[in-house]
Amino acid sequence: MVPIPDVAFDLELAHGRCLGVRLPEDAAGIDALAERLLPDERAFAAGFGPARRRTWIGGRVAMRLALERIGARAGAVLGDDRDAPLLPVGIAGSITHKQHVAAALVAREQSARIGVDIEVDEPPRFDVSSRVLADDELAELASWSEPQRVREVLLRFSAKEALYKALDPFVRRYVAFEEVSVTPRPDGTASVHTRLPPTEGPFDVDVRWRRLDGLVLTTARVKIVTAS
Repeated sequence: MVPIPDVAFDLELAHGRCLGVRLPEDAAGIDALAERLLPDERAFAAGFGPARRRTWIGGRVAMRLALERIGARAGAVLGDDRDAPLLPVGIAGSITHKQHVAAALVAREQSARIGVDIEVDEPPRFDVSSRVLADDELAELASWSEPQRVREVLLRFSAKEALYKALDPFVRRYVAFEEVSVTPRPDGTASVHTRLPPTEGPFDVDVRWRRLDGLVLTTARVKIVTAS
């Protein structure tokens, strides 16, 4: 019998169904989790080292469960040339992981793309604000108390990671952190300002966030704005 994955969370969000799976600590547990995948997926994962194989399998299992929740079917979900999951037409999805949990966000979308990110909700070992925030964000947070500032930097970093995954299918390049500014609102939404080249977009961008069970979870939805 194929083991039942240890589901960390299963949420119906504004941008789709988001499901997280706790990752087993031992190789035997990962092997058992891989039984939830299709043969081509298991074969693909076999080419990775132990750490990458563990998170890749967890992410694909989370995606398979999330697809089941929305009643969608998919063959082997491998990756494209940008390492994004390849899904059937009409389905958008994104995967994220940390050491102990992997998560996937899926939705029925014809034109929009979505992204998801999770971060452990604790202070980083060193200050990353100068690397992940734009100048206007740094100025905005300059007067905040250190504990508040640290949590806000982590939240904005996570929001940008989710947003970049949703943007990537359209721009197909690395988007620098200073090209986007994010201001999270208390209600779980966010104000987003992009500084992309005129040849990219314009885009309709929506970012959502929440904190749960020691994690920061952010999602993004991006769609090209078409002339009316």
